[in-house]
Amino acid sequence: MKRILLSAALLMACVGLKAQNCEALLLPYFGNDAARMEAYQSQVPDKFAWRCAYVRSAFYESDTIPAGAEQHSLTEVADVVSGSRLSSSLVVDLGTLSYYAYNFRQLQLQYPTGATVIYFPTPSSAHPYLVLRSLDQINELATKLWEAEGRR
Repeated sequence: MKRILLSAALLMACVGLKAQNCEALLLPYFGNDAARMEAYQSQVPDKFAWRCAYVRSAFYESDTIPAGAEQHSLTEVADVVSGSRLSSSLVVDLGTLSYYAYNFRQLQLQYPTGATVIYFPTPSSAHPYLVLRSLDQINELATKLWEAEGRR
């Protein structure tokens, strides 16, 4: 029964994540250099696919959060190039919100382990919380997605 639930959850995650545009989400990882990204994608397609799975696994939205959960304001999130901060009234679009475009990793590294999930209140969005999975969860989900696509 546990395997069936896990498989169903992974399938739902895959369906939701397929809608995300990998190129747009990964472009900041390559310093917004499309030619560099295309070269990487053609030279090491498996690594590109894993990076895509990683960036697509970073976030989800939620209507609730656990008691005592780590919360940060969206205004703590800064663009890595310009330094400009996100607005607390941001309407979340997981298809365009890139983990690499902002300082999300720096926020995660403030905690002593890779197991901390961070919640951002998003009152203007369809769901009241943007959830940044823990580093451990992102790695685990990305690996499962990557393997589900027949990579190894």
